[in-house]
Amino acid sequence: MAGKQMKSIRTIAATAPAEQARHLWLAGLGALSLAQKRGSELFTRFIEEGRDLQTRTVTLAREVGADTQAQAMGVFTPITARIEKQLAHYGAAIEYGLERVFASLGIPAKRDIEDLSRQVAALSRKLKAAK
Repeated sequence: MAGKQMKSIRTIAATAPAEQARHLWLAGLGALSLAQKRGSELFTRFIEEGRDLQTRTVTLAREVGADTQAQAMGVFTPITARIEKQLAHYGAAIEYGLERVFASLGIPAKRDIEDLSRQVAALSRKLKAAK
């Protein structure tokens, strides 16, 4: 087989330039004829391949998006919990500091006022019951 190809290449190379041009012309016409005969069949196959590729691409994009979202949530969940814990700690520290400042100024704390409100409510109930 390789010998025949080499022989035909040598034959083409040995021929005159006009003959080479004629062979190229005929090869071009042959390619055009095959494209016309099989063109609609190839076009249909291209459409099918395009649909298949589009389906695979959309599926892959959805999978990658879901994986990325899952990984992002895995990263942010511990960070969010840690931030919430630190905020609670800082909030308690600020509240304690404010209570100390208010106590030094003679201003009662919120829980002191709530205790007094409960005691007043209890005494009011006792007075109503005694009447």
